[in-house]
Amino acid sequence: MLLGWYDPDRKRNIRLKLDTAIERYVEKFGASPEVVLTNPVDAVELRTPTRRHPGEIPLAIHEATFVPRWTFYIGDETDIEPVIAA
Repeated sequence: MLLGWYDPDRKRNIRLKLDTAIERYVEKFGASPEVVLTNPVDAVELRTPTRRHPGEIPLAIHEATFVPRWTFYIGDETDIEPVIAA
């Protein structure tokens, strides 16, 4: 099952938005997600280390041009594969 998350707040850091989505996923499904599907621009931002967030994102990051900015679909690898293949 995928969890869709949209946060258009331009003042919030992209990693904080993803952290919030991950927290909601764990709360709803009782497990940690493995992957995130997001817009290519957001994917680049997530992959770029910052001073506040020097470490890597704990999820595999996939990108798709059909996903709007500031939108995340998070879940398991098996949930994302059919979406990417379409």
